[in-house]
Amino acid sequence: MVNLNIKIKIANTLATAILITSQCFRINYWLLDSTTEVTTQKFVLALIGLLQFLLVGFTIYQYLPKAPKDVYEGIKYWYLVIALLDGTVSSLVLSKLTLFAFGALLWQLAVFLFLYHRLNDYPPRNHVDYTFVNLPFSIYTSYTFLVALNLLFKLFIPSRFEEIAQVLFIIGAGFISLYLVDYSHRQDWAYALTTAWVLLGTAPFFPTAYTVSLITVGILVSAIARALIPQVMNEAYRRFGYWSHSFGERTPLL
Repeated sequence: MVNLNIKIKIANTLATAILITSQCFRINYWLLDSTTEVTTQKFVLALIGLLQFLLVGFTIYQYLPKAPKDVYEGIKYWYLVIALLDGTVSSLVLSKLTLFAFGALLWQLAVFLFLYHRLNDYPPRNHVDYTFVNLPFSIYTSYTFLVALNLLFKLFIPSRFEEIAQVLFIIGAGFISLYLVDYSHRQDWAYALTTAWVLLGTAPFFPTAYTVSLITVGILVSAIARALIPQVMNEAYRRFGYWSHSFGERTPLL
């Protein structure tokens, strides 16, 4: 395969470095300034850790000969735009300019949605493509949407309607994830699993909507199972057929 443009490689490498640095600063600020429960912190930190690992894999993968050149060229410099916006969000959060940070976060979410739909035109060729190209963007889009939606309710919903806002937040996030995994042709289980993971980790934060959160998580998990089990079974049958065929070719005739 023809080598990828060196400018795109440098831009993606720089973007990953900016994203990891920005996230580390923001998480450190959140841990020091937040009263969030330890369990919730562990859920979020585990998700961010996985995301950073996948983003590093996305960056390294582009240097390999088998990297999907057309996908990286389709992404172009939008990944760098996302990183710069993330750095802007972190700077505004650290400066306690929450409203401006929300505006930058909306721009970042818009770019994520653009890339999320663009990747739909580049289906993964194999599991490696999916793991290091499609998977991180599914997780990151879901996570960014949840953060933006949560911040929207916190900024613009009066405190007296907090209980209703919590229920609307859970139902809205759950409905979109359920659609993407159960009714969309993409069957994006990673997006739904990210939503379920975040809702499960933040469920103690929703004392009134705790039951609604757990029910939503249960519905999403069942939808993910419906999407994954047929894929796993088809892959198992395919591999079993390949092994059986190979074994038959090696077996001498009696």
